[in-house]
Amino acid sequence: MSETSVAHFYDELADDYHLIYSDWDASIRRQGGALDALIGKDRATVLDCSCGIGTQAIGLALRGHRVSGTDLSPRAAA
Repeated sequence: MSETSVAHFYDELADDYHLIYSDWDASIRRQGGALDALIGKDRATVLDCSCGIGTQAIGLALRGHRVSGTDLSPRAAA
């Protein structure tokens, strides 16, 4: 599968991707908390490669980390 077709797939999925979570806000908090515990320091600078719609990136940012996200799909990362 070419990079272009993979990006297109995730661009099409982006608008509805959050629907895979029964409670997206709770998932952000849960995943952010789990990653925050692994980081183990007050604040970190984090690069979330393949961030998708940002579930982990948002969760970490809400806990005070400086987070940048990047993804093959510009629509997902927007």
